[in-house]
Amino acid sequence: MKELFNIYCDESCHLEHDRQKAMAIGGVWCPEERKDEIFRRIREIKVEHGLSRWMEIK
Repeated sequence: MKELFNIYCDESCHLEHDRQKAMAIGGVWCPEERKDEIFRRIREIKVEHGLSRWMEIK
């Protein structure tokens, strides 16, 4: 069976709305079977640093 990967992408701003000269686009990927483990660990790290576990981070 082929291994599946999840890909997550985001941009830093919308040039015409934020009046910025540059835009950054980033992405990460992970094996699908590790997604839940990675999401759990990211939420733990947020809480360890006093952030809401549901807060969006960049």
